[in-house]
Amino acid sequence: MEIGKIGPGIFWHAPDKKTVKPAEFAEILKEFLVWVDKKQKEAKEIREAVLRGEDVPLHKMVVEFGKAEVALNLLIEVRNRLLEGFQELMRMQV
Repeated sequence: MEIGKIGPGIFWHAPDKKTVKPAEFAEILKEFLVWVDKKQKEAKEIREAVLRGEDVPLHKMVVEFGKAEVALNLLIEVRNRLLEGFQELMRMQV
């Protein structure tokens, strides 16, 4: 019984012939800001619905507030890391 070699197609897939434009950092950051804003607005809508006396399930309210909090904390951490990186660049000697 002869065992043949494994072809590269099993573990490696060639990229499509289409040219894929890499996302720019500014574009990624913009999409992230839009996502965080969306989460904040969703939490605000639920809060306003509760204040109007609408029947909003408690678990939905808690989950949405949690998502908004996590998104905002992530945004703050990204900002902090960007500032640290910028400050590090400014300290570099030319």
